[in-house]
Amino acid sequence: MIPNDMVPVPHPVSPVGQTEDAARADPAPQRVGRRERGAQDVALWKRQVLSSLLAIASNVPVVVAIVALGHANAVAIAIWSPLSLAVSVFAYLGLHFGWSLRWADPTLTLAQIVYSGTAVVVCYALCGPMRAVVLPMLCVAMIYAIFALPVNQVRWIAAYLLCLLGLVMAVMSRWQPERYPAAEELVTFVQMGIALPMFALLAGRLSALRQRLGQQKIDLREALERNVELAERDALTGLYNRRRATELLEMFAKQAARGKHFALAVVDIDHFKRVNDAHGHAAGDRVLQCFAKEAVAALREGDILARWGGEEFLLLLPTGDLDSAMRGAQRLRERTAAMAVALPQGGTVMFTVSVGVAELREGESASRALERADAALYLAKAGGRNRVEAG
Repeated sequence: MIPNDMVPVPHPVSPVGQTEDAARADPAPQRVGRRERGAQDVALWKRQVLSSLLAIASNVPVVVAIVALGHANAVAIAIWSPLSLAVSVFAYLGLHFGWSLRWADPTLTLAQIVYSGTAVVVCYALCGPMRAVVLPMLCVAMIYAIFALPVNQVRWIAAYLLCLLGLVMAVMSRWQPERYPAAEELVTFVQMGIALPMFALLAGRLSALRQRLGQQKIDLREALERNVELAERDALTGLYNRRRATELLEMFAKQAARGKHFALAVVDIDHFKRVNDAHGHAAGDRVLQCFAKEAVAALREGDILARWGGEEFLLLLPTGDLDSAMRGAQRLRERTAAMAVALPQGGTVMFTVSVGVAELREGESASRALERADAALYLAKAGGRNRVEAG
């Protein structure tokens, strides 16, 4: 018999519902919920918060040295340093123990960056003549922002920090002009007015890059899923192919060994060669497609039909005993006999099927049960075809 599997199918037949175990063996793409995505983001952001905490801790000795040199108020710095560390420690603990998962933004990203930038600007106001040494920390906060936040939020943070810095500069130059000369503050403000918007510009470019990479990842995943689908499906009928059917057969046999019922049936289209010879292979392909579609519709939820080869199909009934399998096979035989398939060149053709059924016996292998089903199929053919026999 010449296999009729060379013509692509425009609308493949979907498989029928599977049992819970089959679904686990053949999982559909999973959608990750907001909480799961939040947990993944938290794991990443926790490392970033830790590095931010270490950065703040490393700057505390610098600020203490500024105090020792007499350029900053010791009381103000004594309040600023532990407060900055405490907020970062609190954020890290919230991420580590999962408290933040209850909130809309489980990573606390925006709040941490805004707080860090604000703390740097406050420190700028406290450090007098050596205030410029804290400005790199403002850039560090913006670096975290461009990698963690959407472009619009980065732009708002840059605008907020620039306005806050300008306000602090204006207030300090009026309040302590000898420590914060207006000209020096203006030059520093212009410099930061150039630097901070550059971070916003970089954030836009990184965002576009992330979007492209994200789309490429989606395209790659979809291509992989299509390849898996093609490896498991028969191109003509859309049913599982022989390789996948063999895997499911072995899996259901193992479940049956634990006390579950399992039956199978081998289905063969009667006199299929006559259809090919009389009407051509396109008509044969059409018969196979229509049979697959009608057979799937006739089965119970959880039963699986696969193309075994040529005009032969394998029916797996993972929750059926022999009696229920015989009834299902009879329904399939009757429904097939009532079909009239419209041919591509016009006209219709009717056909029948012969079915051999077997229930997996205790201690029996799947291959042995399949042999008994095959023997029952030959018995049905020898008995005149369009029959169901048990093996």
